[in-house]
Amino acid sequence: MIIETLANQFFRVRETGDPSAAHVWLGIEVKRVRGSYVPKAKAREILVRKLGTRMVEAA
Repeated sequence: MIIETLANQFFRVRETGDPSAAHVWLGIEVKRVRGSYVPKAKAREILVRKLGTRMVEAA
């Protein structure tokens, strides 16, 4: 799933699988290229807060 944060960043995210981390996703920052989303150069998987995000594209 692709989400947009309050800082206007786009991330491809997935659930963490840990009940104690239910307030965050694991995500890789992506950019839009010709109608699709590709990972940014040197992007790493980080924790992204769910609060204040909106879904842009469902997986």
